Amino acid sequence: MIKVLKYIVLGLVQGIAEVLPISSSGHLIIVENLFNAQDDNLAFEIFLHLASLIAILFFLRKKLWALIKGFCLYLFRRKEEYKLEFKYGIMVIISTIPVVIFTLLFKDLIDKVNGTLWVVGLLLMVNGVVLWTLSHIKGTRKKEELNYLDALVIGCGQCFGIFPGISRSGSCLCGAFTRKIEKETAADYAFILFIPAVLGATVLEFTHFSEISIDTSMLALYGISFIVAMVTTYFSFVLLLKVIRKGKLSWFGYYCLAIGLFTFIYGLVK
Repeated sequence: MIKVLKYIVLGLVQGIAEVLPISSSGHLIIVENLFNAQDDNLAFEIFLHLASLIAILFFLRKKLWALIKGFCLYLFRRKEEYKLEFKYGIMVIISTIPVVIFTLLFKDLIDKVNGTLWVVGLLLMVNGVVLWTLSHIKGTRKKEELNYLDALVIGCGQCFGIFPGISRSGSCLCGAFTRKIEKETAADYAFILFIPAVLGATVLEFTHFSEISIDTSMLALYGISFIVAMVTTYFSFVLLLKVIRKGKLSWFGYYCLAIGLFTFIYGLVK
């Protein structure tokens, strides 16, 4: 029963923190330390990422289909009414490139941070301060006004979300808000960027395919985590959208400051 509870909690943490600007990687490290579950293998991490990816694709299915359809129709048929979707697609690609380069260059440093609990706590506190600051920034620029420089700035901001403790969605929003982009437009763009980000993380884990081992006796527990992570990822999107519309990102900022301080102290003591 305790094992089942552990995997339910791990699924909940992945599903909630993958979307909300509180750092899923940071929270998984904290929970794994508290549950003494650091030995869970790579297959389990891939299971959780796939669960979140499925939920993200389902949540964004209409926007994603409109983007892909518009991009292709403009690319191959030059239909002028789809020029905005084509530009938007190019912007998503531009925003993704810095993250790929950054991850490849600093992979060893990222792995080192993953194993240092007090550093994760410190980064969570930094994340909290950033979120609190973001809640006080107002933007007016809409989708039609976005440009390629915006995409590059958001992409560079997203790089910091690679580190456990720094939120990927928060870092995207940070880049968008510094460019004075209106909050719902910023949220839509950050949501779309979830897809290449989570897909990239899953593919990166598959590069260690030779290290992957699946304990068949654990499949039922992995399945429980998978379902919990998938369902909570979807509803976390719904919650985040509501919070962004209300301009209440500071709520997550206060939470990150509190959990970050706890993790920082716990990491030093441990």
